[in-house]
Amino acid sequence: MKSLVVDDELVSRSKLKKIMESFGPCDAVEDGDQAVLTVIKALNLGEPYDVILMDLMMPVMDGHEALKRIRAIEQERRVEPGKEARVIVVSSLEDQKNVCQAFFKGLASVYVTKPVNRESVHTALRSLNLE
Repeated sequence: MKSLVVDDELVSRSKLKKIMESFGPCDAVEDGDQAVLTVIKALNLGEPYDVILMDLMMPVMDGHEALKRIRAIEQERRVEPGKEARVIVVSSLEDQKNVCQAFFKGLASVYVTKPVNRESVHTALRSLNLE
């Protein structure tokens, strides 16, 4: 399973990357703009991400906007329905507005609140049938 971690906090990004590397190759970037560019590069190489762990609150481009753009790119590239990257939103935000926005506007698959640990990531992956 190829994954991408997107988080502006170095400690969180490093922790998530280490967890995800136990499942396969994992890249990590620090903002939504870098995430979009990294997803485009992976698609160009024919090596799309299976799962993206996305923080919501980041500088440059937040997770909501990045996810919206990634979904638009997948549509432009005619990624087969069901073959899109699964997205696990990882955020300290628990309010209903952000949860709803992540799912319904961004097409996120799972929402996990920080702080995350190995078990919460495994639970999210199992819910997506990716573990």
